[in-house]
Amino acid sequence: MKLQIVRDFENVVQINETAYGVEQRRDIKSLLKYIPRGSEVLDVGCGYGIPTTEAAKYFRMSACDVDTRGSAEFVETVMRFREIPFKWSEPNKLPFADASFDALLLYAVIEHVSEKVILLNECARVLRPHGKIFMFRAVNKFAFAEKLATWMGLCTHGDEVVTRKMLEDALTESGFGIDKIGWQGWLPENGLPRWPIFLLNQILTRIPLINRFSHDYYVIATKRT
Repeated sequence: MKLQIVRDFENVVQINETAYGVEQRRDIKSLLKYIPRGSEVLDVGCGYGIPTTEAAKYFRMSACDVDTRGSAEFVETVMRFREIPFKWSEPNKLPFADASFDALLLYAVIEHVSEKVILLNECARVLRPHGKIFMFRAVNKFAFAEKLATWMGLCTHGDEVVTRKMLEDALTESGFGIDKIGWQGWLPENGLPRWPIFLLNQILTRIPLINRFSHDYYVIATKRT
């Protein structure tokens, strides 16, 4: 059973070889511009652990999540196999001591959190002074792809979306200074050819006004003290 779970995880990684997967690896590697290789990093809301295991190539990773998917055995087995310390957490309560990490990774997480300031206060607590928080794939309320999916009757993120101001206000209230905020993705990515979509998204997210309809935000912020 455990071996099958690990094989299933490897299959998920292979399926992730889309434009989204390319961008995900690029996101994770970009952390090296801001924190040294070997830094202690916590993946908050790690899901099935794909970003976590990618980041473990460069950093000393730990991970936590709330078990809302009924996937406890899957996640625990994958983390043990990858030798990544993992803990289940309560909503908005991180099971780690104060000042435990150099940086935090929130990958496709913050839009799913209703009490954003409470979670970000917890993030600040477990970060060391001047530690970094990296948010990727925070779904944009005004994303073209979301509007198109709604019109087509397809699955969307519904109300689990954010605005730039929402992110800026929540981070500022929680004691973070924003270093950088920008857009990610524009066209749908999952299941589509890697490089054409990846390259088109790189172009569209750089064109003023058009980039405001990108699918996601990314944010890099620093704990002020």
